[in-house]
Amino acid sequence: MKYIIVCINDNVEILDSLYNKISRIVDSDYIIESYINAQQALVACLNNIIIGNEILITINGNNTSDLSCEKLILELYKKSPNTKNIFFKESITLESIEEVINNASIYKIIPNQLKKIDFELIILEAIKLNAQERRLKEYQDVLEAAVDKRTKELNNINVKLNILATTDSLCGIKNRRSFFESCGPIISYNRRERKPLAVLMMDIDRFKYINDTYGHAAGDDILRIMAQKTEKNLRKSDIFGRLGGEEFGVVLPNTSEQGALKAAENIRQEIENLEYVSSKNQSIKFTISIGVATLNSQDINLDTLLHRADIALYNAKHSGRNKVVLFEEDFINR
Repeated sequence: MKYIIVCINDNVEILDSLYNKISRIVDSDYIIESYINAQQALVACLNNIIIGNEILITINGNNTSDLSCEKLILELYKKSPNTKNIFFKESITLESIEEVINNASIYKIIPNQLKKIDFELIILEAIKLNAQERRLKEYQDVLEAAVDKRTKELNNINVKLNILATTDSLCGIKNRRSFFESCGPIISYNRRERKPLAVLMMDIDRFKYINDTYGHAAGDDILRIMAQKTEKNLRKSDIFGRLGGEEFGVVLPNTSEQGALKAAENIRQEIENLEYVSSKNQSIKFTISIGVATLNSQDINLDTLLHRADIALYNAKHSGRNKVVLFEEDFINR
């Protein structure tokens, strides 16, 4: 990248003087361009910006085009707001100063008798200020990038923490706490709107025997497989979680008694037809029992529904296992 210093004046002697004074104090990183025409100067500035150069300073006097230097600065400001614009005071009016200050910027206003001022010092100060602003911008960019990176890292950490806090680490579904938190509003809504809702309580049959016979690694695999197959048979609106051990719960919003029994039977059959082969090449078949209960007007929360579904599950276990049982009131008196 090169740093461009643009001189605009219809007086060629002034342009030569500007070039001679500036060239003595800058190195090869700086290019001095001279124009008697502001329109040509603007085109050149925009082309320089396109190719990646920076318009460092403009020095503006009278020019031979219909485009005034003030208008040039206003147009240039859109692409190069940090350019230091110097004006000869004899070539700018109060109205022009007001327009530039309000819509762009003026760095210095100087007399066109360069011998009366330390012109080289003005240019060096402008270069120094530009360098400071550039370093500050680079620092801000680095800082913003670091903040953005850290913010993304913290967001990722928060997402991971939330997943850890709400997900069963073994099965990858909702844990007990998350299950209850998710179901609470659904129960309240369906009860208030008098919409049907059902709950399933599921338990892997003879799971202790599986663990004792084939090992806990095989037992963990079976829990994962059971959770995966069950989840595939559920709708996105259904809520599925592991309540503890080999026991799982499902809430089925907008589901009638018959709909719940059909959904439960589909899951039971899916599990019954599975065959798991352990790492020791042992073929293991397993089944589940499911208790079903539906929402009624007396249910104020999930606990009462789960309690009835759990009673139905107990009945399924003690009447042969590998079956779906709907809660009935007379189960309580048995």
